Amino acid sequence: MSIPLLLVTHGLLSNQDGLTLHPDLFSWQRLLVKRKQQWFDCSSKNPLALYAKILDVEPALLLAAKLPKNTGKQYWIASPYHAQLSRDSVRVMPEGMLPWCEQDAAWACELLNPLLQEDAMQLYHIGSALILVCEKPLHAKPADFSDIAGKSLPNRHPKGADGGAVMRLMSEVQMMFKQSPAKHRRQCGEVDIHGLWFWGACEANNMETAPAKAVATRDAFLSAMVDGKDANITITEPEQFSELIKEGAELPKQVLLLGEGYAVLLKQSLLPKFGGNHWLPKAVKEESELLSILRK
Repeated sequence: MSIPLLLVTHGLLSNQDGLTLHPDLFSWQRLLVKRKQQWFDCSSKNPLALYAKILDVEPALLLAAKLPKNTGKQYWIASPYHAQLSRDSVRVMPEGMLPWCEQDAAWACELLNPLLQEDAMQLYHIGSALILVCEKPLHAKPADFSDIAGKSLPNRHPKGADGGAVMRLMSEVQMMFKQSPAKHRRQCGEVDIHGLWFWGACEANNMETAPAKAVATRDAFLSAMVDGKDANITITEPEQFSELIKEGAELPKQVLLLGEGYAVLLKQSLLPKFGGNHWLPKAVKEESELLSILRK
């Protein structure tokens, strides 16, 4: 039986005409364009950030709740990335394209913890998901990784008194990965890991019981903290879409595509949409209204 709600992060991209579907969704465009559209403003989100937003918690809380009690004072999501140097920027591979598994996460912890422990920090992995634990909280607000993946690394310090310290830490991690690339990844023909991006922090004094909602997903981080059994929501990046929805299969009753500052909720309709620009935002509502719908 089809899961009734499908959420696709980075499902919309910019082009010269405004917005278009992500190429990995082209096979389903004929079905998607026929649906009734409802548009919303929506900041960039990856599957983990979207799930956390639906639950109204900080992303790191979801992983921190799985650590032993009294472990550290502050928690950060640590997202791995592969990057390419262009003429004037460092371009990060889209998150959905990067192969990442529990073996990779364990390797990162083993490599980096001797360095991190010098500053009273430690990297843990829960399945394939990585969480940085700090004994001394860092006061900084880096961009969410969903603002980084598929785009360029920021060349400025994040806001906050410790913004420079966080950037120096990420630079040290980059150097460690450069000096000691993962042999097991190279043997499998996979791209090197060039860094970790720390984001979505929460502090121990703000910890609460982490809520939960069953979700079907192939996302390496989100799958480490959700149960897919009896799920009525699917959250995916476009690159994993075909693993969850086979070509020719019936689409869920509602599909939400996010990207480029917008989200469009697509519902089945007796009067299908025809002609014109298929992905032109109209009567755009606030993100808070979208979140209210998703939380229900």
